[in-house]
Amino acid sequence: MLELIHESEEFLNTKERITVDLMKDGRDFLENFEKNHAILKETTAIIYRFFKRCDKLPQNTFKLFIAAYFIVSRHPKAFPMHDSKENFCQKFGIKLSALEYSVRRIEEVLKLKKILDDKNYPYYFDPQRDLYFQLVKKIAESKVEAAMMNFLINHQPINSQIIAEELISEVIFEKKWYPEELFRQFFEILHVIIEDFLFNYEEYQEYIQLQHMYLI
Repeated sequence: MLELIHESEEFLNTKERITVDLMKDGRDFLENFEKNHAILKETTAIIYRFFKRCDKLPQNTFKLFIAAYFIVSRHPKAFPMHDSKENFCQKFGIKLSALEYSVRRIEEVLKLKKILDDKNYPYYFDPQRDLYFQLVKKIAESKVEAAMMNFLINHQPINSQIIAEELISEVIFEKKWYPEELFRQFFEILHVIIEDFLFNYEEYQEYIQLQHMYLI
């Protein structure tokens, strides 16, 4: 048993050392194209989280670093980002299919959120780690709770779309946490969040059922 534990620890230590070496190589490679420390740091962080969730380390890590850099450089706050994927691939000497596969792989493993602007250009963020998005969810939760109290105490009707409109107006037009041009995309995301919070209340589910019965 001790031998098995020792071998397991040795394997983990070896994987950790290789991961660190690969991350350093990837960062050194990207420094030839990007000097922004914050972008390089976030790119490395994405790759580290990706490696930690992989059972075995991928073979071509440079493609993954390039894909992670693509993702980081296309945060919604970077709007407008209308450089084509083809130009990006040409800059790094990578095939379009390789970029798209690597981006999709990272997106799936880390459960990133992807949105498209009105010109169909992609933007990415991590719902679990994006500070602004976490704050938005807190505000959404408080707005839903206030709406439920008004419903229970004052019999005020509940409209998830109106709550979402109030939230998106505060987040984008007042606080300016995300670009105004992505209003529609974020409204759709926040509307789903509002609905999810509301359905945590049994009273709201009963209210919706009564609405459907009345309309029928």
